[in-house]
Amino acid sequence: MNKNVFLSGSLAVFLLFSGNYVNAQTSECKVKIPAISGTYSGGCKNGLADGMGIAQGVVLYNGQFREGTYTWAGGNYYEGSWRYGLKDGKGKLVSGDSTVSGYWRAGTFVGKTAVPSYKVTRSLSVIRSTIIKSDCADNQIKMQFLRAGVANAAMSGFTLAYTSGNEFRAGSYIGLNNLEFPVDIKVTFNAYNYFRTAQYEVIFEFTINEPGCWNINVSY
Repeated sequence: MNKNVFLSGSLAVFLLFSGNYVNAQTSECKVKIPAISGTYSGGCKNGLADGMGIAQGVVLYNGQFREGTYTWAGGNYYEGSWRYGLKDGKGKLVSGDSTVSGYWRAGTFVGKTAVPSYKVTRSLSVIRSTIIKSDCADNQIKMQFLRAGVANAAMSGFTLAYTSGNEFRAGSYIGLNNLEFPVDIKVTFNAYNYFRTAQYEVIFEFTINEPGCWNINVSY
């Protein structure tokens, strides 16, 4: 078998019935893996290779850019999930006699078991919280703090601590961009009671493990 080509039986069947789709040239679609970023034909979404496709560079890759197999020139290969051109999700990396199986996040092996997308590690004086992710190329986190539906009401002494990123403000949202995942975030502030006769402390700590656009709403 040619060391530069890995073509599974299921992919061969797909190509047989879907040749017009895969062969459609999408030169404006970006492949983020340098070794195969020469030419590309196949699925494209938001300017990035997405879905079934063929990429040719130093080596040739046939398969899914979210779910597929990439074989290096030396015969080593990765089989599993991709995201934005990086190993992401469940997969297997074979290098000679060594096999690493488990879960990957943004190209880095994270362990034998799946890592949750996010985790709330501490919550004090928080009535409820929602953490929602949407796909995007520019990773960012936007946070909004609500009291009876009103943003940032009766707050004082607000502090925001984080392990990576740059802080920004957008209306009532407090956000972070230029992030490296995983990122740990801690929010603390004081809030007056409804009669404004006393204050209580609000603490919300959480970790985001997965790249994306994240919207966090915290009610206190």
